[in-house]
Amino acid sequence: MRALAIGGLTLSALLAACGSPPAADPVATDTAAAPAETGYIAKVLALPPRQLNGVLYRAIDDAKRPCQGIAEAIRQGDRNGKPVWAVRCVDNSAWLIALGDDGMADVTGIPGSNGG
Repeated sequence: MRALAIGGLTLSALLAACGSPPAADPVATDTAAAPAETGYIAKVLALPPRQLNGVLYRAIDDAKRPCQGIAEAIRQGDRNGKPVWAVRCVDNSAWLIALGDDGMADVTGIPGSNGG
């Protein structure tokens, strides 16, 4: 008898739900349409010099270029909307590093230096 009462309550609840209006769907957000800008460049530009050198060194290292440490980093003019630094390493290799807002770096050697 108890099972019939529970079954009857369940059936009543299901039938009551059939006549009710559908619940409102949550507002869908289209993340694919969001801009690619992440604010990475703004965060890098706000870093103190030693931490900026760490970011630049990591870019050189990730590009498999030789550098024993950053001796000097000088901000250059932006190229194609990317901030650029001229970097001289303690081993006298020299690099131009352009950072994208996606966190990707373009590392190229400076002509006339030990850089590639």
